[in-house]
Amino acid sequence: MYEPTEHPKNKVFTYWIDIVGTCNLRCPTCPTGNFLDSEFSVGRNPTGFMDLDLYKRILEKIKRDNVSDRIEVHLYTWGEPLLHPKVAEFVTATKRIGFFCGISSNLNLDKNLKNVIKAGPDFFRISLSGYYQDNYKLTHKRGDIRTVKSNMYRMRKLLDLNKSNTNVQVLYHVYQHNAGDDLTMMIKLCEELEFDLDPVWAYYMPLEKSLDYLDGKVSAEDEKIINMLAIDPADVSKAAIPYKEQDCNLRKTQITLNIDGSVQLCCATFDQAYVVAPSFVDTPHVEIQRLRYANDMCGPCMEKGQHIYFTYVLGTKLDNLGEKNLSKNNSKFIFKQFSEPQLILRDEQNPEAIALPRAQKKKKNRGLRRLKNKLLGR
Repeated sequence: MYEPTEHPKNKVFTYWIDIVGTCNLRCPTCPTGNFLDSEFSVGRNPTGFMDLDLYKRILEKIKRDNVSDRIEVHLYTWGEPLLHPKVAEFVTATKRIGFFCGISSNLNLDKNLKNVIKAGPDFFRISLSGYYQDNYKLTHKRGDIRTVKSNMYRMRKLLDLNKSNTNVQVLYHVYQHNAGDDLTMMIKLCEELEFDLDPVWAYYMPLEKSLDYLDGKVSAEDEKIINMLAIDPADVSKAAIPYKEQDCNLRKTQITLNIDGSVQLCCATFDQAYVVAPSFVDTPHVEIQRLRYANDMCGPCMEKGQHIYFTYVLGTKLDNLGEKNLSKNNSKFIFKQFSEPQLILRDEQNPEAIALPRAQKKKKNRGLRRLKNKLLGR
């Protein structure tokens, strides 16, 4: 039983804060796209925009809680942050208080992009799953990859105009069908734009639906998308069982907030049933953690190794599971998310390691930054 009198100080603590409660896409592996109204046990969390004043109070509370010397704040969980008309102000507020600021977008819209780049987030993730529309539309439903690519070029221009240090990561979701020409072309595009490219195994989310699937409850529509995954969640669950006693980093070193400032059990859950505290601002950190560790969902989740699945603890075992399906489908590449080389051209006679695009990191004047933070009282 989790009964601390004070919180331990973590090396890094991450806050996932949805500032928008909806998305312009309906991706089938994401609950915004796959969760039906009939599947909620309590109901849907609010779907509007977070109030900026509430967000500033949240930031002040995070600062008072002082759970880590390195706080990371990411302005998304299941929502599309670029939909928020004041998203740039959220970035500015986060940077002003001295926290690392991350943002993620499907980049199917350029709304507010100019102001966001000006605000200078530390990290900007572009989430996609193909280079050509035929593949992309299967797993980023309602999306148009041509629009995404156009906005990637626009982002490069904005970064250059603003002499920005923002690290841009293209997160490429790997399925059975898209580790071929689509990935080849995305490598070339990221090299041209000087964006980092990170392929990752695609997951089936959220936790509620993953647990249902493991219990044999799955709709025909969901089964279709699961069959497209390179890694079956049931196989991952079996592989994770030996590690199920490990604590879950989603609750140990991370907190997730909804647009109304309520605290979600973790970033893997979606149903309002898993709101553990109605107000992050009004609830002490130790009490939030006590409520999370006492939540009934953690039992079945950890019993089936889902906390291991969602936090990538299995590492190379996931790579081995994924490679089995990629090889069956004669994919162009051997992909390894957790070991080097991550990408190898599948050629029995002459296998060739492919270097993933990596932007050149600009040197930062750390002494000047420390002086600036000191003057600002950070």
